[in-house]
Amino acid sequence: MATYKGIQGYSWQKLSSDPTASSGTDGQIWYNSTTGKFKIVAQGAGAWSSGGNMNTARYNLCGSGATNTAALAFAGYKSPPAVYYDVTESYNGTAWTEVADLNRANGRGNSMGFGSQTSAIIAGGNPPSATALTEQWNGSSWTEVNDLTTGRDTMKGGGTSAGAGITFGGGIGTPPPSNFYMKLTETWDGTSWTEVADLNIGRQQMGSANQGSSTANLCIAGELDLPYSPRTGAYVESWNGTSWTEVNNVNTARTNGGSAGIQTNALYFGGDPGGKTNTESYDGTSWTEVADIATSRLAGGSSGTGASAFLAGGNAPPASNLTEEWDDPTYTIKTVTTS
Repeated sequence: MATYKGIQGYSWQKLSSDPTASSGTDGQIWYNSTTGKFKIVAQGAGAWSSGGNMNTARYNLCGSGATNTAALAFAGYKSPPAVYYDVTESYNGTAWTEVADLNRANGRGNSMGFGSQTSAIIAGGNPPSATALTEQWNGSSWTEVNDLTTGRDTMKGGGTSAGAGITFGGGIGTPPPSNFYMKLTETWDGTSWTEVADLNIGRQQMGSANQGSSTANLCIAGELDLPYSPRTGAYVESWNGTSWTEVNNVNTARTNGGSAGIQTNALYFGGDPGGKTNTESYDGTSWTEVADIATSRLAGGSSGTGASAFLAGGNAPPASNLTEEWDDPTYTIKTVTTS
C-alpha cells in the first residue's frame, strides 16, 4: 500500500508541542504527539488583539511608528479635572516605557504627530489656544524647531520620520459661522513648514495616512466646516504632492477616529459619535469594513501600516490606557480534520 511519503515525496514532522504560528509558517503541517492530532498553520484575515496598557491614561494624544512592536505615544489630555500631558511613552509590542517629556511643560492636546519610534514630529495643539509650536524627537529627547506657518489644533498629517511630512486641516479657535475648520495644508522638509494647496473641504478631527508622505497622503472623514450638514463627514481626499482630489467615502461617517497606513493601504478605526468600533480598510480605490476594535473609543493615539498598526488610549469614556494591536494577515494553529 502506498504511503503519504511515497506519494508526496516527504513526511510530516512529529512534534511534542506546537510551534509559533507566524508569517512564513502558513500551510505547515505536523503531528502533535502529545495531543495525538495533526495540526496546520492557517492564514486568516486582519484582526485586533490586546496589547500592553499605557502608563498614563489620556486622549487627544499623538502616535508614531511603522509597526505595533516599535511605537511612540506622546502628549494628550483628560478631563475632569482638565489635565494636559507632556508625557512620552515608547512601546516594544509588549509594554510601554516612559521616556523624555516634551519641552512644553504644561503639556498639549489635540496636536498632530507623525514619524517613527526614534524620529518624530509633534506640531500644533493647545492650550491655551491653537499653537504653532513644533518639536522634533530624536529617539531620546525633544527639541523645539521651526513653527507651523499657522497655529491650529485638531489637524492631522503623516510622514515616516522627522525628516519630511505633511499636516492639513484643523481648528483655529472660537468658531465663526464658517471658516473655523481649515483647508490649510503645510509640508515639512526637516527644517521648516511651507504652505501648499488647500483641502477641498475644511475640517478637523479627521484621519490620515500617517505613514504616508508629503507627496502621497489621505484626509479621512472628520468634522466638516459649515455649510456642510450633517457636520460629521464620510468624505475622503487624496494628496498627490500638488493638489487634493476627492475619492471614495468611508462607509461610516465619523470624527476623531484612529488611522494608520499609506495612501494605497490605509486603516480608519473607532471614532465618534457614539463611540465607534468600526474598522475600515482602504486599497487605494475603495473602503471595506473589516474586524472591529474591541473597545469603542475616540481620540486615541495611532500609527502603523495596513499590516501592523496600533491604537493606544482614547476616550472610552473615561480616559483609557488600553492598547490594541492590528495584524493583517493573522496566523493561527488549527487541528486537521476530515470534515
